[in-house]
Amino acid sequence: MSTTGHDALRAAGWLPGRDAGNEALLGMLTAVGTASPDGRKAWEPFPAAERALRAFHGLTISPLAPGADVAATGCVIDPAAARFAHRTATSFARAIGQRLFPFGHTDTDALLLLDEEGRLFSVDHGGWWLLGESAEAGLTTLVEGRAPRRITPRSHRWQLARVPAEDELTDLVKTAMVPVYVLHRHGLLTARAARFRVIGLRGHGPVRLDEEFPLAPGPLDGSAASLLDDIRLAVGSILLASTERSLELLPATVGIVCSISVGRQGDRGLSMCLSADTRAVLESDVELADAVLEFSAYGDRRATPAEPVT
Repeated sequence: MSTTGHDALRAAGWLPGRDAGNEALLGMLTAVGTASPDGRKAWEPFPAAERALRAFHGLTISPLAPGADVAATGCVIDPAAARFAHRTATSFARAIGQRLFPFGHTDTDALLLLDEEGRLFSVDHGGWWLLGESAEAGLTTLVEGRAPRRITPRSHRWQLARVPAEDELTDLVKTAMVPVYVLHRHGLLTARAARFRVIGLRGHGPVRLDEEFPLAPGPLDGSAASLLDDIRLAVGSILLASTERSLELLPATVGIVCSISVGRQGDRGLSMCLSADTRAVLESDVELADAVLEFSAYGDRRATPAEPVT
């Protein structure tokens, strides 16, 4: 923690080892006793929430200096102040695979919540924000005016020019090896198979083929050649004119989905899409950002700039 954040917490009455004891437990019980719309308990306590509330319950924290990145914000630590946020928290908790527990609210009326790993989040009209990997780190983010990280699903699309020397299927399969390599290198997706689909009327008609093909182990050139042979065999006599052909990398681990398509209505070349759900953004935001940069650079080399779609 920096000196400014440390001083702001100390000024509010916090010290290392602070234990609000029964007051913290009473605050937790107040939140636990709140009923959800279906009549069940709205909140379940867990150890990370108890530890954080023992350390910070009852504090009114004010910033001591202007914000470094955004406006510095104070807050009140009291789970009762955020106990009616159950409906707001439910879908986000499900999306990240973690229970949430109320922690307090900021001076701008954003709600503060903790997850089972002790991470501190805020939610306001702009969505959900990760303040810090711990309550202490998150409170420092607020009082120092550090920029939080927005946690929301993301999707990007790159329009790629066709490779003139390749037929469409060959171009599609060879292009798919690029995200196979990039995503594996960043630890985001270890593709072991690809789902190949053929849909009539340029993606708006009947499904003519939908099949999964394993990727051969070894160098990507060999995998591409083997995959192309398998796809050609499966296509057989299916007429590909006026159809959309797509390859989706499998498995879609931790909410990462990547697909490459050709023939889709409105596209002049190939379309490469990368999407990440809420949990993937929370757990792998840095790696995702690095992968998007590499995909964008590849898109530039294929003559068409990246096009974010969210």
